[in-house]
Amino acid sequence: MPLSLLRNVLSMAVVIGAASLASAQFAPPPGAPNGPLPPQAVPVLPPQTLAPPTAIPVRPLTVDEFVASFKPLPGKYEVLLLHPKTCCPVKVCFTLPPGCIRGVRYNGHRIVFDYKCQRDVVIRFLHGGKVWVHG
Repeated sequence: MPLSLLRNVLSMAVVIGAASLASAQFAPPPGAPNGPLPPQAVPVLPPQTLAPPTAIPVRPLTVDEFVASFKPLPGKYEVLLLHPKTCCPVKVCFTLPPGCIRGVRYNGHRIVFDYKCQRDVVIRFLHGGKVWVHG
């Protein structure tokens, strides 16, 4: 047999073996239905839930409203407040540590989260619209 004919026969054998191996890999498992799958029920949403959500404008809280409604729990917070000196919205970021909190005090320009173990968190509202957070 010429060498080129032998190469062709061997390459055909490799292709046929690979095709039979691939078809065996993708064969359905025994006991699986061979026919088409039954149609699946698709839930239909009522028309009122298809409307895009409306954006609710966020009104900054005054410091009095914030202190009256805030429940201090450990974690990071980002709050939009009205600065008591400039009456402009300002973003205040602070972190409350875990521990036993005694209470929250506000005196017009400063919020103090009072902890028993001397880890107080203080938010001061400075002139010019700045905010200083310590703790």
